[in-house]
Amino acid sequence: MIRRLFPAAPVALVLAAGCLTDAGLAPSSIERVPDTDQQQAPGGSRVALRVTVQAEDGSASVRAAVRWSIVSEPGVGATLSDSVTLSNGEGLAEVEIRLGRIEGTTTVRAQLAADASRSADFTVTATRTPSLTGVSPGTFAAGDQVVASGSNLDVATGFQVGGVLVVPVSVAGDGSTATVAIPACLTTGQVAIRAVVGTASSDPVFGDFTGGAGTIALQVGEYLSLSPAALAGCAAFPAAGPGGAEYLVAAQSASGLPGDSAAYRLRGTGAAPPTAPSDDPATGRGLSLADRFHHTLRELEREWGMLPPSGGTTIREAPAAGIIKPGVERVFRVCANTSCSGEFATVRGKAMYVGEHAVIYQDLAAPSGGLDQEEFEELGETFDTDLYSVGTRAFGAESDIDGDGRVAILLTPVVNQLTEASSCNVSFIAGFFLALDINPGSASDPRSNQAEVFYSIVPDPQGEFSCEFSVDQVRRQVGATFIHEFQHMISFHQHVILRAGTAEALWLNEGLSHLSEELAALHFNELGDEARFQRFAVGNLINAYDYLFDPASVFVIAEEGTGTREERGAGWLFLRWVVDQYGEDVVRRMSETRLTGSNNVEAVTGAAFEQLLTEWFLANWVSDLPDSILADAAKPDRLRYKIWSFRTTFGGFNEQLEDRFPRAYPIVPRSLTPTGFDRSGVLRAGSGDYYEVVQPPNDPGFTVMFTQPSGQALVNAVPRLTVVRIR
Repeated sequence: MIRRLFPAAPVALVLAAGCLTDAGLAPSSIERVPDTDQQQAPGGSRVALRVTVQAEDGSASVRAAVRWSIVSEPGVGATLSDSVTLSNGEGLAEVEIRLGRIEGTTTVRAQLAADASRSADFTVTATRTPSLTGVSPGTFAAGDQVVASGSNLDVATGFQVGGVLVVPVSVAGDGSTATVAIPACLTTGQVAIRAVVGTASSDPVFGDFTGGAGTIALQVGEYLSLSPAALAGCAAFPAAGPGGAEYLVAAQSASGLPGDSAAYRLRGTGAAPPTAPSDDPATGRGLSLADRFHHTLRELEREWGMLPPSGGTTIREAPAAGIIKPGVERVFRVCANTSCSGEFATVRGKAMYVGEHAVIYQDLAAPSGGLDQEEFEELGETFDTDLYSVGTRAFGAESDIDGDGRVAILLTPVVNQLTEASSCNVSFIAGFFLALDINPGSASDPRSNQAEVFYSIVPDPQGEFSCEFSVDQVRRQVGATFIHEFQHMISFHQHVILRAGTAEALWLNEGLSHLSEELAALHFNELGDEARFQRFAVGNLINAYDYLFDPASVFVIAEEGTGTREERGAGWLFLRWVVDQYGEDVVRRMSETRLTGSNNVEAVTGAAFEQLLTEWFLANWVSDLPDSILADAAKPDRLRYKIWSFRTTFGGFNEQLEDRFPRAYPIVPRSLTPTGFDRSGVLRAGSGDYYEVVQPPNDPGFTVMFTQPSGQALVNAVPRLTVVRIR
């Protein structure tokens, strides 16, 4: 993958860098995406299958239901991630198959739900799966070499030892044995050992790890993550050579539980007696008006999503669209207060733009001096040709409750009035999606429009309704807000309506919406549209800078759901790293599922959530360190972002607006000497503190204790001490 560098900047700064069918046309054909057919992978692997669905005129068919089934397999074990999926804005529908462990070829059939005679068959072949039968010796310590016995082992086989991935020292030519070095700092007791190839792994064999005398002997660029349970026995760092040594040490919570926290103490050789924690677990930043409002909407989604649907839950194709032409008027019910309680406002909107996938309505009560017709056309075409494709390609299809095949975009001063004039210079509500409008259990609620609606502010140059919004401000703001809210709309459809599940966990739902803004930015960057690239990218970058400036004070897995700007920045950074490591397909798999939160992330990546969090946390510092500090060749791939060079980006922020962005790079690890340090703080779910330990030449070595402030064992909030050697 080409690594693109974006010198970047905030709002006033400079960031560098298919035609679809009418709703009335029924799906007519289904075809395999060629490179997803006839795939081969080890048994137990996860493999994606994709089809394209077209209408009679050859254009892509949107929201076409595709039924997936296994029609033949060599044995029991292969499973599909879904039985029905919908085609997205480009006519693509997909499913994931997990192969069974028996060698042979499985046939999967994709059929149009509307016409089962239209189908496409796939073959997927399970090849030999690595297997393990035992390990010798059965008891081992850090640094020992053991022999794992089994079959189908080769040089491409990795091994997970107590959850730590290691490369075998050697593999027998017949694939029956492999020699594996035991990593340091496993938890004393029984550990599982698995052979791993790609997304496939063997059943485990077990051995007993004895803690104790081993030191953390890392080469430059190597890293490991330690549980406090192992620290008493092996958090000892070796003597430094004549050139000295340097380590980045991260004290972090790897918990996936929103709002989880624990006070900690990090103490080195010869440190003073225990001290009280320097931070309070309850400390946190307040939410702005806009953040509080969107948190309310996501909480309402969860409540409404639990209501039983009226009638049965069915997959239906969109009926023929009604005649919608410019000038047609429609009545909407609009949330008129920040709790979305009580009576809603009644609004009559006039269609100012009608496209393939979007209709823009403007409230007849909108103030004068707003968008002209040319500007409505420009805005509508952006939704129709750019943002709709970006959103559905990434997350799948939205619902079509009213059967018109379009998303209604309503510009109304009712949204302007949600922000009090006194808040305009601090925070304002630019737009929103309300799940009440599409929730099956809310069909009888008179406040529900029973349609896909995005609500937006209107230009109000004189501040007649609240804040003074110019035409240019609305044009710049509405697109990014729409793509953000469009993800929420799709997510509710995929999780709640299609799969009768619950709404996505609030922190992940919000992180995915911020990722959708970035995906739109990258789309415009590919088109060479620098202005819109800046417009869609800059919000996430500012939020990320603010998070990295003081990560210890921020929850990555936020209990407030939508979170503060800093928490949103952390969520976007985490998902950007996940996509860089596992590919863009993981985003759609996070959407098209009943799973939520950390369970969802684990399922699509195949990795433990705590492993993902600790590697991501290191990547924030290591990814683009200059060669003068850590040579590029020494940086592990897992500790890299693949698209952004954040030191370049944030350096540009600092050069242009130093008062707002006071550091060239926001993370400044706390400096510790090898002896005598004693620091305390609070671990917040997903986040933590960065420390830098520099050993002078010929330093004799040091130890680290990671405990509660009292010195007792630290067990809450999944604490991890993660170490990477920099020099």
